[in-house]
Amino acid sequence: MTVGPSGCDSIPGRFAYVHLLQWATDTAIAGSSTTRIVLFEERRWRADDASGRIIRSRYPGGNQPTDDSTYHPGELDGPIGPVAADPKVLTAHIDSTQPRFRGPTAVIRGLASLLGWRTPNQAARTAVLTVLRDTPGIAYHGSVTDRAGRTGVGVSATSHAIRFLLILNPATGELLAYERAALTPPPGSDRTGPLVDDYHLFLVHTRATSSGNS
Repeated sequence: MTVGPSGCDSIPGRFAYVHLLQWATDTAIAGSSTTRIVLFEERRWRADDASGRIIRSRYPGGNQPTDDSTYHPGELDGPIGPVAADPKVLTAHIDSTQPRFRGPTAVIRGLASLLGWRTPNQAARTAVLTVLRDTPGIAYHGSVTDRAGRTGVGVSATSHAIRFLLILNPATGELLAYERAALTPPPGSDRTGPLVDDYHLFLVHTRATSSGNS
């Protein structure tokens, strides 16, 4: 796997812009033995000062309309600034969201959180691969196809029968998808085998001069 240039590396703009689809367990029926997965669509704008905007839609919508929220500087979660190009600084940023003492799954989850809101440049994507390479317990899966039909490299960690997986573009290192899968069904569940209970499909990572509010 290499970290080559991406088309978005040269695009200017104050905001990282991310467009994704998310399949997730319906929390409205928490405690029920029936497993139901619902689809969300999100458009995210994030500036380095942790300000931005999120437009979130649910399908089918029902009585839950699209939510459009604006955030002032410092209000979005996570560290201030872009994805770090220094692996040591990046490690500290991961620690701030998912402490690394919890093991390799924390690294996968921390990177999913950071990369799901930002558009890292080539140097930062190289740092991401360095951190993954230097983390014991990370598994590599070779070619993995995401839900858009794109082939990437799978990188995962597993704890307590929960597997956390990143799918990365093999030419640029960009994040294509993130998956959390329960490998065994909980007691009393209607499931009979593994279930992907959270899946993020990243359709666009780029930059924008405006969040649409100005």
